[in-house]
Amino acid sequence: MKNSRYYPYERNRYFYGKLLTVRDFESEQKYFNDKRRLSNRLLHGSGVACGLQVVAVDDKTISLETGVAIDYAGREIVVASPFTQKLSMIEGFTSNEYAQNIYLCIAYDEKGKEPVHSVAGSSTRPEEVSEYNRIQESYRLFIREEAPDPSSFGFSRLLDDVVLVYQDKQLRIWQKTPRYVNPSTSFNLTLIIEKNLQLPRLELEYVVKSECFVGLDGKSEVEILFAEPEHGRETVYEVKIPLDVLSVPDTVDRILIKNDNVKLKIGERQFEVEAPVNNTVQICSSQPSEKVMRNYRAMNLDQYLEALPEQPIYLAKINLLQIGSTFMIEKVESLPFNEYIYNTGNLYSLGLLSQESKGNPKFTSRASVSMLTPGDEPRFQVKYDQNSQEFDFRLGIPQIKPVVGEASSGLVELELEASLKAGKSYFSEEIDHGLGKGPVFIVTGVEESTDEELMEIPQHSEQIFFGAYEVFHKSPYDSIAPRLAIGTVVYPQKGTFRVGVRCQTTKITHVRIRWWAYRKPADS
Repeated sequence: MKNSRYYPYERNRYFYGKLLTVRDFESEQKYFNDKRRLSNRLLHGSGVACGLQVVAVDDKTISLETGVAIDYAGREIVVASPFTQKLSMIEGFTSNEYAQNIYLCIAYDEKGKEPVHSVAGSSTRPEEVSEYNRIQESYRLFIREEAPDPSSFGFSRLLDDVVLVYQDKQLRIWQKTPRYVNPSTSFNLTLIIEKNLQLPRLELEYVVKSECFVGLDGKSEVEILFAEPEHGRETVYEVKIPLDVLSVPDTVDRILIKNDNVKLKIGERQFEVEAPVNNTVQICSSQPSEKVMRNYRAMNLDQYLEALPEQPIYLAKINLLQIGSTFMIEKVESLPFNEYIYNTGNLYSLGLLSQESKGNPKFTSRASVSMLTPGDEPRFQVKYDQNSQEFDFRLGIPQIKPVVGEASSGLVELELEASLKAGKSYFSEEIDHGLGKGPVFIVTGVEESTDEELMEIPQHSEQIFFGAYEVFHKSPYDSIAPRLAIGTVVYPQKGTFRVGVRCQTTKITHVRIRWWAYRKPADS
């Protein structure tokens, strides 16, 4: 199709004795092709009808599966057999900056086939003339390194207003809002961040303001914050910021970036970006879907077909990683912009469409959560907008107040036999830990001494040893406490416990065991 505009159709009129020329036969083909392609564009749209999945075969090779698509001029693209190729051999792969996202595109293409001798041409030229006997409808695969404008697909421009906040070779930031909203409802301002996989960790901060839209706290200035996670990073993020609509019907308002200033932090590098952009949102009394459909029906043929007919279909987004002086394929995402064509009959078969649902209202819902001051009562609020048939659920949760568990402490002294035998075990009476019935955690340690004269020596001031304290032997921190092993047994139903020791020396007559009992808040 040399021209994307469609003119009144003409078809051949045959009559007996008519002299048929090349022009007549070309007009015959063009008549049927143009009508079919116009029907494809108007009734089906553009995108992948089936198949055409892209997969990575190895670190540098991709494979395209068989399938069918319709391009933005209504022409059919058929891939009849799988296509496997090294990425570097595909048209358009010329960049040496491998740490980036690239896009595999497909477009309609034609080429001649079956060269034959031209009988009429040889009568007018001295040399032999060849012409192609057939035209094969085919396709062309190529690479694009720039992502497309999100508003360039289908009729998304009727639904959303998308503005570009920031763009460079490795990062693009978009801000999206719906075209139409109802008064006294809520909607999401969506921040779309697309970045290369090897770009350092990203942080973003700026403030938006408007007169008719406020944050959940009721303020007209809303802070937009984004911090990329330390692990499990992605190449695309969507951050949704809920905004409330004031009760001002039939008003058009803009959402501005305060002072046109956006703060970016990429890795350790911080800088400020000037972004004089805004989103336009219309507050209307009628249902937004009705407003969109009214605008859709009001479009004339030229407006409907204004999409560039040569716009390709984006089959895959391919994430590349730089490995030394070369690259490797990190990830392949098929049809990143959801360019699909849906078969209505198949949707009914799958249950995604049903006759019964036609007359029934379709409800939608949204939810938001806010944090309250510790100690406040939880809050739950539901709003319903009859025009948009949407429920708005809002939940307020008190922040967690740290709760300290119960604890107690004490000392138990065990008298040992005068003729102590090394390796013998001794046990205390049952000890009431004072925390009541239930499981508790007991910690014990050997208390060295409380002898006042001994405590005047710096290295032998009061000390309590836990665990294998023989590791301090022959060190400045050596202990004169007896060498022994300590165990405890807890009686949850009684609220008591017992201490047992096993001595490893025969030169002591008593030991002092300091204990602590602790109960978690959940068990209290």
